[in-house]
Amino acid sequence: MLQPKHKSLEDATLQELQLEIIRRSMHNDFDGKKVYDYLTEHTELWTAVLLDRNDLIKLRDLSKNFWNADMLTILTPDASSAYRLAEVAQEEWIGMATVYDEDAADRELGGAEEGQAVVSIWWD
Repeated sequence: MLQPKHKSLEDATLQELQLEIIRRSMHNDFDGKKVYDYLTEHTELWTAVLLDRNDLIKLRDLSKNFWNADMLTILTPDASSAYRLAEVAQEEWIGMATVYDEDAADRELGGAEEGQAVVSIWWD
């Protein structure tokens, strides 16, 4: 369960820190506040969420207070939740989504709990 926003940075969980990074981020078609609001209102659809990218561009821009990431990856409790989030991502968040079913999620994560799936969303 997500904790109230008044927690200190020191007491925030890693997931809460990630959500705050998402909330603060905005670039191209990615609206972090919109994504943050949806995710925090629909916590039953996901287990963990991470905004990242596969290169070091984030590091280059960090001193400018800019988290330059374009891939949102969401671990979901089941494939149904992953497909629901993929639909929201494409229709409301204007992102391009790929769903990894239970077998693919297990491979990509190096082991997943039974039934878990992953949805990756990319913004141009």
